[in-house]
Amino acid sequence: DGVLKNVSIMCSAAIGNTVASFSRVPYEVVKQSLQTGQYSSTSQAMSSMWKQGGMRSFFPLGGVSIQMVRDIPYAIFTLLSYEFIKENWVLKRSVDDPNNRWLRDMAAGATSGGIGSYLTNPMDVIKTRLQTSSAMYGGSITTCAAAVLEEGGPAAFMRGSVPR
Repeated sequence: DGVLKNVSIMCSAAIGNTVASFSRVPYEVVKQSLQTGQYSSTSQAMSSMWKQGGMRSFFPLGGVSIQMVRDIPYAIFTLLSYEFIKENWVLKRSVDDPNNRWLRDMAAGATSGGIGSYLTNPMDVIKTRLQTSSAMYGGSITTCAAAVLEEGGPAAFMRGSVPR
């Protein structure tokens, strides 16, 4: 049954990314600090952040929740679109041309990743801001989203969507 399969995929993505999101936060916080120019090297970022706030620097207020708000939908969109592309293009074309299945699988994965990234870009904009300037927004996802909207209108939520 297609509905059961899709629900299963969505639940698996949500459960897996709930756990993964928590473990990604320190990496994402350091990465975002480097990308926004706050530090010039990973070692400088990590040592400065540790000195400034200890472990809390790596888990800013709102950092875990926004990571999950971005990662869970991303995984759901990506996995559902991959399954759709696989069933409707990869497998059907592989019957006549089995030698290039790997290439179609790769294209399906890349396309699915692009779809997931584009659709969750608004959450990524908020995540970046909360993980680099949490205090500015009181760690609040809604406060941060309102600030983004006020600064640049709806288009501001798509900043960085092309490179991502």
